[in-house]
Amino acid sequence: MGIRKKLFSAVLAAGLVFGVGSTSFATNGYYMIGTGAKSLGMAGAVVANPQDASTIIQNPAGIAWLPNTMFDIGGAVFMPPRKMNGHDSDSNVFVVPAAGFAYNKMGCNCGTPHFVFGMGMYGVSGMGVDWDDNKLTNGGMLQKAYSSLQMMEMSIGGAYRFNDKLSFGFAPVFVYQALQMEFGWVVPDVGQTNPNSHYYRKMPAPGVHTDSLDTASAYGIGFDAGLVYKINDMWMVGLVYKSKRYMQKLEWNTVPGNGLMITSDDVKMRLDMPQQVALGINFRPIEQLRIETDIRWINYHDVMNEVDVSGMAVPSWNFHWDNQWVFAIGTSYKVLPYLTLRTGFNYAKDPIDDDDLYMNIVAPAIVETHATFGFTYNITKSFDVSFAYVHAFEHDQTGKVPQQYQPMYGKEVEIKMHQDTVAAQVSYVF
Repeated sequence: MGIRKKLFSAVLAAGLVFGVGSTSFATNGYYMIGTGAKSLGMAGAVVANPQDASTIIQNPAGIAWLPNTMFDIGGAVFMPPRKMNGHDSDSNVFVVPAAGFAYNKMGCNCGTPHFVFGMGMYGVSGMGVDWDDNKLTNGGMLQKAYSSLQMMEMSIGGAYRFNDKLSFGFAPVFVYQALQMEFGWVVPDVGQTNPNSHYYRKMPAPGVHTDSLDTASAYGIGFDAGLVYKINDMWMVGLVYKSKRYMQKLEWNTVPGNGLMITSDDVKMRLDMPQQVALGINFRPIEQLRIETDIRWINYHDVMNEVDVSGMAVPSWNFHWDNQWVFAIGTSYKVLPYLTLRTGFNYAKDPIDDDDLYMNIVAPAIVETHATFGFTYNITKSFDVSFAYVHAFEHDQTGKVPQQYQPMYGKEVEIKMHQDTVAAQVSYVF
């Protein structure tokens, strides 16, 4: 394999999918740990504990347990300072939108059989980095790596409440995806290297080389199906299956120019999103207190192991992500008739092995541990405001670079990251 093909069976593997998801959030892999301020305050542990209309995204069966017709709107500011080999990323502030609606014609959380309609649109996942330094890879040719991927989901579906024990929900999910990226390379003078080294036999011309792809968009579809079952007044369980999101191919009409990786004026790739299964158990020892524990499986290996691409110097980019297990616990306590406090903890081992870190320098989905806090203040019986704060504790990961890729990335790659998210939301009950 020539140097052009070797260049990105590593880094562009990460670059082109740098994390799928609405631009780098408090994340399990590349998924947000929650949607909306109420679920973020619970660290995402809401599969069996409906909080608001965003339940249509978390577990569609949950909207049948909302007390009335409800509308939510809000957003979050996400701040993920990152370092690579001691160099800061220039992009550190992102905004995440959220909105949801649930129509309950019964106007109550009651066991009379009825149907509840729901819809929601949320930024659910994503990443973006802006590494730009002339010593970014400590001697490697890669000097700049920029990526920006946005991912939004819209769910339109509903839930049927069979009785005071059981509900079932189903929601088709429509996905919007947009990706932009750029890579800068500085190729050394071949005369300064060993001409007998096989790493340089097909070395491009010395100087600066740039691979640039403007924003391309794609659409996709999937579905969510879930159950909520009330065992008794103290215990509820929830189960949800989120199907794989099947995406259109992202397509760029471009000019190869002086880059190292773009070999055609038509570049294509598909970034599907993984299937998930989640189980939640909710415990209510007293009327004011709810404690939920969730466990979630995310099938990253299916979509983030090797991603096929055309129009580039490699046929696929090999992220080699592992599947991920997510463990979350959240509590909500109504301390006053108008004030509810929330707190939570979320842990998931990052899906990137040390040996594959160099392939994911623009997909640094390495944070593992989150702590959350939030509250809701009821201004009136129909109107409330909610806030949440999420901190992902700093995680530092270092990986050795295989010898054949060291001319591109140096001998090792070190990435360090922590994350902070502040979310706000208003809810109105009709």
